[in-house]
Amino acid sequence: MKKITTHSKSGLFLMEMIFVLLFLGLTCGVCVRLFAASYMARVHAREDSHIQELITSAGEILEGTDGTVQNFLALMPDGVADHDSICYYFDKHWQNTSEESAVYKMRLVCSASDKVKEVQVTFEKLQNANEETSLYTQTIRFPVFSAKEEADS
Repeated sequence: MKKITTHSKSGLFLMEMIFVLLFLGLTCGVCVRLFAASYMARVHAREDSHIQELITSAGEILEGTDGTVQNFLALMPDGVADHDSICYYFDKHWQNTSEESAVYKMRLVCSASDKVKEVQVTFEKLQNANEETSLYTQTIRFPVFSAKEEADS
């Protein structure tokens, strides 16, 4: 008579457990990547929101004044002025700070002629002392009207 051998089912169970653990590990890896991506998206959205607010402020100042560095400093204090430009430094919460502890930098370059006044606004993220990453650049222009042109209108 032939002896019937039954195989232990523990080998099949062990293989099934390995597949389940592999699937859970892959799923956890995907979830961690999604959370990291959502965090970076939130940081970029916050940066874009603050940049939009500051661009709007610069545009309103340019529209309402003659666009000189002195007018920008009078209406947006805490800037470091050069000949025709101003630098503003912000910390990670977009509060004004010193150049040494800054995370973000906004640079305004003002120019005006008889026909147009303009400001070029550049935002940079300061990585370390020697490295800057450009976030956004925008040039805002407004026509200059003389007193005669305004009277004719």
